[in-house]
Amino acid sequence: MKDNQILSSAFNKVKNIEYLYGDDIPWSAIEKGFQFDDEKIFLANKARGIFKPKQMSRGVLSIKTTIPRQGRVNIYSDEESNNGYFIYSLQTGDPRGGGNKHLWESLEDESPFIYFYPVAPGIYKALWPCFVTSINSENMNCQVVVGAPKDSPIEAETITYNLPTEIEREYRIAESRVRIHQAVFREQVLKAYDNKCAITGLPIPTLLDAAHITPDSHETGAAIVTNGVSLSKIHHRAFDASLLGIDPDFKIHISEKLLNIDDGIMLEGGLKAFQGKKINVPLNSNHKPDRYRLDERFHKYLLDQNL
Repeated sequence: MKDNQILSSAFNKVKNIEYLYGDDIPWSAIEKGFQFDDEKIFLANKARGIFKPKQMSRGVLSIKTTIPRQGRVNIYSDEESNNGYFIYSLQTGDPRGGGNKHLWESLEDESPFIYFYPVAPGIYKALWPCFVTSINSENMNCQVVVGAPKDSPIEAETITYNLPTEIEREYRIAESRVRIHQAVFREQVLKAYDNKCAITGLPIPTLLDAAHITPDSHETGAAIVTNGVSLSKIHHRAFDASLLGIDPDFKIHISEKLLNIDDGIMLEGGLKAFQGKKINVPLNSNHKPDRYRLDERFHKYLLDQNL
């Protein structure tokens, strides 16, 4: 019973972290852990991929892999699968010993856990609740599926998570893959722009988005840096709504719909003031916005002005 309570508390903690960071959670937020029965419990271990806190009797609280910093070797070989699951590598050594023992316990108990999936060095997407559905001792890996998070009643100490059906697994793995790739895209774009808004210079990553030039729903809407611009959330919304345009020469255009409105400091200083100015582009020429994509998107902006 206590293990279930710890898991429920951990899921609630991750949910709160996601409210702050979305799909790009820094290790600094994960390592703070959470309080349970006046004890601090960690969510993961920096040195170990398979983590069971001492307060739990069986199973795991989380698993993670890492993207190595430049110049280091990645010892992991985890990968996505097209069959409704992730493939997660066991610890080296005895397939039933060490941390691997706890994966076997999770498999036997069908107990849920968190998968901290890397999107950049020190940055993770949290997938939960996850389950181990099989372990291959010969290949030293296991299959991990993703279920659906639930909202527990305020008075409930625990909430029961069941293994997802085959259809649910395929849906959740596809959804997880999209969100992971978008998180990777965001981290790469924000890094290219030095974690600043290309229009205002706002340097607060939690208030920034990676705006697609060619929408990701389009067949050519690749999640690559040259198809992205780092924008504050309000400028991103304005860009998507064709209230703000960026031409192939990186010049900013503010819609007449906004220019004709006289309504406060935010509109005047946050949007109107940038009419005719240019966005700040990455110093690395390989990361600058694709002019052809900007031209196509700006053409749509002009068409939308007549609607």
